[in-house]
Amino acid sequence: MIEQTVDVPLPTEGAVPPALEGLLVRNGPTGYLDDATGLDSDGMVHAVELRGGLAAGYRNRWVRTRKLAAVAGTPPPRGPAQPFDGSANISVVWHAGALLALDGVGLPHRLTAQLDTVGIEDFDGMLTSPISAHPHHDPETGSLTCTGTDVFGPPFLRYHELDAGGVLVHSTEVPLEQATYQPGAAVTATRLVVLQLPLPYDGAAPFPYRWDDDAPTRVGVLDRGADGAGVRWADTERCAVLHVVNAFDDGATVVLDVVRHDAWVPGDPLGAPAVLERWRCTGRAVQRTPLDDLAVELPRVDPVVAGRPYRFAYCVGTARGDDPAGAGRPLVRYDLARDERAVWDAGPGRSASEPIFVRDPDGRADDEGWVLAFVDDAPEGRTDLVVLDASSFGRRPPDAVVHLPHAVPSTIHGTWVPAH
Repeated sequence: MIEQTVDVPLPTEGAVPPALEGLLVRNGPTGYLDDATGLDSDGMVHAVELRGGLAAGYRNRWVRTRKLAAVAGTPPPRGPAQPFDGSANISVVWHAGALLALDGVGLPHRLTAQLDTVGIEDFDGMLTSPISAHPHHDPETGSLTCTGTDVFGPPFLRYHELDAGGVLVHSTEVPLEQATYQPGAAVTATRLVVLQLPLPYDGAAPFPYRWDDDAPTRVGVLDRGADGAGVRWADTERCAVLHVVNAFDDGATVVLDVVRHDAWVPGDPLGAPAVLERWRCTGRAVQRTPLDDLAVELPRVDPVVAGRPYRFAYCVGTARGDDPAGAGRPLVRYDLARDERAVWDAGPGRSASEPIFVRDPDGRADDEGWVLAFVDDAPEGRTDLVVLDASSFGRRPPDAVVHLPHAVPSTIHGTWVPAH
């Protein structure tokens, strides 16, 4: 894989909706020397600019981590020293005027909108421990809530809130007996939900957590802005959660929608089927209700309803079948108000990445907008960006299929940065 900049419109079937103005940015592991895509590989960020009814350009850049600099023989990034030289290869978010590339084991790497690495970001020394690759934006305040696992603890878990300007306004320790995998902050308008999972840290590459048949699954509820010592724990049946769909308040209860794993494939966190489940948490008990039996992962919701009651969730179908290379992976939309599921089939041998919903600036309904996803086309040896009308999801072809300049190695998480 090479770094590339394309400043001319990309070949497109159909038409990009004119209201889609901004950058679709995605991050994932790509080996600097060998194009490997394991979870310990270097982070590479890809961006497609949508503007004026066109896919106006594309660029990709490696995140200039200390790990990559040591291999490439280039100057290391500026910033504080860390116990781990992370790969910044899991996700990317936009906050306080910058892109932040995250890997869950270290501090963020700050990038420009052109994907150039500025350095390791600790927000003027205020952030002193790792943060999760799955932070949460509050749609009303613009704050960024994140948890962080510190394997050298105690404390093994911390909870932080950064305001819209990137100032750390709250930080506290959450008591845990050992470092375990954290799916990131599940956040409502008033509460934080953290999970203790049967996935203790063991340091083994590429996924440094292992399944422990003797460890519990516990749900902790904490008021936002409170001292972490006040967390209220409740036990539930043993399972693992890699990704939270959304959470919201229902009176004294927190409703938490998750993708639940009952089994585990060592070294492959997405290797076992997982299904959608709703947990109602009081801080003393957890009531669990299955929502579907289809294997899915990588869930997303409209950022406008993050932490609030919501209707639609978008996922990737992960059932592999007898022929993983030929089966492909579809996109799935859940209408939780109507208990309905819709599927968009990417086609034989075509596998969709995590879907990102972008609301129409003039839209009023919850599904007025578009679903954007990279699609790996194995038969053609290329990657496309598909733009799907969310209001007719699964019922008609994409509004646009943008052909990227080259095949993109599998990405994990991404974000949408509006032009404004």
